[in-house]
Formats: sequence, structure tokens, C-alpha cells
Amino acid sequence: MTTLAENRYFLGMAALLNSIVKHGTYFDHIVVGYRGNLPSWLTPLKESKYGKAYAINEQLSIELIAMDGSLHMVHEKPKWFHHLCHELYPEADEYFFFDADIVVMNRMSFFGEWVQHGVALCEDINYYMALNHPIRLHWKKAAAAKGIAVKNQLYRYYNSGFLGWKQEHKAFLGDWEKCFAVLAEYSGDMTKFRTLDRTYPVLSTNQDSLNLATMITSVPMSAIGPEAMSFQHGLNLMVHPLGLKPWDKKFLLDFFKGYPPRATDFIFWQNVNGQVFAPFSEWTVRWKVFTCKILRFFARFYERLDM
Repeated sequence: MTTLAENRYFLGMAALLNSIVKHGTYFDHIVVGYRGNLPSWLTPLKESKYGKAYAINEQLSIELIAMDGSLHMVHEKPKWFHHLCHELYPEADEYFFFDADIVVMNRMSFFGEWVQHGVALCEDINYYMALNHPIRLHWKKAAAAKGIAVKNQLYRYYNSGFLGWKQEHKAFLGDWEKCFAVLAEYSGDMTKFRTLDRTYPVLSTNQDSLNLATMITSVPMSAIGPEAMSFQHGLNLMVHPLGLKPWDKKFLLDFFKGYPPRATDFIFWQNVNGQVFAPFSEWTVRWKVFTCKILRFFARFYERLDM
């Protein structure tokens, strides 16, 4: 399993890995690709083959490996996955990626069952993209200009925050790399998360190229709807906060502007301290959890009316 972290996203990494261990770890090794300085609250690390590591228990170890690259971290995903699968750990049977702001809410063994059916994908919050959507048609035309044919007729748009694949399905990563190269020509400044809007051929290079890869691949895929990341009610599997991240939110100020804490904020603070990491004092965590609870209660009687 792997994730990527830098700067304050190490806090999200803490909540993610704590939540994974809490729900019965399915895999045996976690690889964190990181940039910049490591936070001071990390458990003391030992030198490993590729970076720094320590064992959580007899069944699970964590390894932190420094990354290169100057793109925004989200756009480094295809290159990182290639490095992970072909250079670092090419012998692994299964691979899973979670964005460092996700919190897992259910048994980890489900992910192992899911990936047996093909590359595991989650639909985005804006999950419907018609077969004849002009943006999808632009991707198809751009791919054709590079000699890449579309094989799959899809109506869904997938989120790049989670991905799972087996050893025999690694060819999908090659498809993603090819599509990333195609759409990079239309992307704008990739040192930023986004520079353009959805009226342009590329909104987010990493995510749009993932979706183009699903259109050209011959690898089997298995997808769950937007409920997988709690964008809609249903499957209680993961939560994936949109917009400002929970660790950066000013709950009282936001509340008086009419924006109460989200469920994703509450869940983050419930998980940020745990068996693996504890970046905050217990007092800080208890105060944040209490603040989320009380403000979400008062939000029943106080809400913003947008005109």
C-alpha cells in the first residue's frame, strides 16, 4: 500500500494510517513517498533499503521514501506508481493507493476482495460524464492523434484519490502514463493543483488522464460509485474531504459564516491520533472533536442562506 505526503499532508497521512490499522490491516508494508522535511512527531525511524522505516507490529511495517519531481504532488502519481511497481517493489502481489487526506471507515480485507475483480476505482463526486461529452470527445481525439485507440465506452468519471490493482493488472499503469503524456500538452501549469476550469480539455491532469486510461485499457476494472468516498450516502467505506482540509479549518470562524464542521472534519479528528501516529496532544484532539460535535449540533438551528 502507498500514499504521498508533504507539508501539512503528513497530518492527513497520520489519520489515514491510523484508520487503516484500526480496521484490520490487510497488507504487510506501507510505502510513503514524501517531499520536504519529515515532521518531528514521527516515531523514531531506522535506515531502510530505500529510505527510512519502522515496524508497527510483526505483520506491518512503514517505509518513508524521498521523492524527486517538481510537479504538484497529485501530478506525480503515475510516475510514482511506475517507480513503486517496477523499481521498488516489483514482486508485490497487490498494490493499493490512498490519498493522504482519506480516512478508511470499514474492514481492510474488503479492499483485498475488491481488487480480485480488476483495477479498483471510485467514482468522483461529479461522477457522470456522458459518452458524447465534449471533454471526453476531446480526450478521444487527442489520444487518436497519438495513435491510441479508445476501447471502452464509459459514462462515469473516476476520482484518482484511490486505486487498487494486482500484479497481473499493472499494465493499467502504463496506460495511465501514456494518457498523462497525451493530456499534459493541454494541462497548463502542473506545479499547481489546477489552473483551468472544466470548460478546458484538462481540469486536473492526473485525474483526467486516469479517466482517459479507463477508456483505452484492456485491463479489467471494478468500480464503486461516489458513495465509496462518502460523496453520497451508502457504502461506509472511506471519507474523502473536498476543499479545505480538516487540519486547516477554523471551525468557530467558519460556523459564524454559516459553515458548520463537516462529517469528514469530525472523522479526521477522531483518527489523527491513534496506534501508529499521534501528531497532536490528547487535549488538542479532544477539544477539536468536542468543537465539531457541538457546532454540528447547533447547525441544526443555524444555517447559511445563500441568495
